[in-house]
Amino acid sequence: MNLPDLKGLKGKRLTAAAGALATVVLIALFFALNGRVYAVSVEGRFIGNVKNKKVIEKARQRLVEKYTEKLGPEIRLAQEIKVSSGEPVRDGLLNEDELLRKLEESIAIEVKAVSVMINDKEVLAVKDKDTAESVLQAVKEHYINGAPGELVRVEVPDRIKLVEKYVNANEVLSKDEAKDLILKGTLEMKTHTVREGETLWDIAKKNNIPFTKLVEANSQLKSVDKLSPGDVIYLQEIKPLLNVTVVKRVTKQEAIPYETKIVKDNSLLEGKRIVKQEGKEGLKQVLAEVVYKNGLRMSEKTLEEKVTKEPVARIVAQGTKAVVTYRGSGRFYWPVSGRITSHFGNRGGEFHTGVDIANAVGTPVRAANSGVVTFAGRNGGYGRLVIISHGGGFETYYAHLNSINVSVGEQVSKGQVIGSVGTSGRTTGPHLHFEVRVNGTPKNPLLYLGN
Repeated sequence: MNLPDLKGLKGKRLTAAAGALATVVLIALFFALNGRVYAVSVEGRFIGNVKNKKVIEKARQRLVEKYTEKLGPEIRLAQEIKVSSGEPVRDGLLNEDELLRKLEESIAIEVKAVSVMINDKEVLAVKDKDTAESVLQAVKEHYINGAPGELVRVEVPDRIKLVEKYVNANEVLSKDEAKDLILKGTLEMKTHTVREGETLWDIAKKNNIPFTKLVEANSQLKSVDKLSPGDVIYLQEIKPLLNVTVVKRVTKQEAIPYETKIVKDNSLLEGKRIVKQEGKEGLKQVLAEVVYKNGLRMSEKTLEEKVTKEPVARIVAQGTKAVVTYRGSGRFYWPVSGRITSHFGNRGGEFHTGVDIANAVGTPVRAANSGVVTFAGRNGGYGRLVIISHGGGFETYYAHLNSINVSVGEQVSKGQVIGSVGTSGRTTGPHLHFEVRVNGTPKNPLLYLGN
């Protein structure tokens, strides 16, 4: 029986163990040389792992170069990039482009700029002092050019200070953006373009804005009652950040109103008027000093006036010739035919001041004689009433009318239709209540009516 070679077996086991150890050492060395990673963080927030520090440096350099080209050399990163030993992750490592993108999302870029302060309040920032001064000048010119006339002076009562400092790159405005912000108080002014048939009331209701607030926000409108398609309506009040007063000297033409002269004419019937001469407005040249604040006209002072065309007075002839009707025809014309249902005088405990002539609703009512209409409308128990003055103190009344065909001041002729029979006012049926008054006192109409 052969026994195993124990010495040889032991040696083989030692050799295998040594080989295994060598393999472990090689694997560890491989990871030590090739598996080490670097963790990148910004203000304690983990961004990702990278293969080596060169990736971090190149990404940082590219970030700086990108904003230097855009904003100039005086920029800085607002947050610090921190690097520490990292652990390999299943998701892999960030390459340079990926790291650059994540850094842009996480780091604010600050640039040396000029902050514009108005009344000790920081309102905006632009890239340099020249731009700031250019913006302020552009604001002044906006108001200067927006007002007519010769410039007298420009006044800016607010305190303005330019301060150089580092600000977030996203806060730096262009010249046009800065100008709009100062003029309107916001970069995002909401507007509405007027459509055909729209009114300011419609726009206020649609946008849930009080009407008075909408009017205040649109002082540029010539009339709030009449809009034209295409007009731009501001939906919020414009509050300029800088107050600018512009004083202009203007020369303008103004109309001189004409006066109306009344002349008496005894060839015309009393109460009648005719225009003898049409009036014409005159003209004058006015030199004035006008004050505008933030584009709005505030006051005007007249410096000099010169009449270039005298006005022409309007001359109206007023009749003074009295007409005594009973002398002309001897009688008044019956205003309507029909049966008299109520006479002049005492009636059931009251005094009836005229006569009631019954007829159907709508029957024409005619003027009893020529004259001037002094009343045409509703009058208590009379209902619809027409009063005609015939001169010489004579008046006739036509009451309870269904319709009225004349108006106050109208000259009517004898027999002219002035209305129709009705039941308006206090009445029990369709009829005409007719009165004759002399110097205000009711007289019996039958004494003046023809047969």
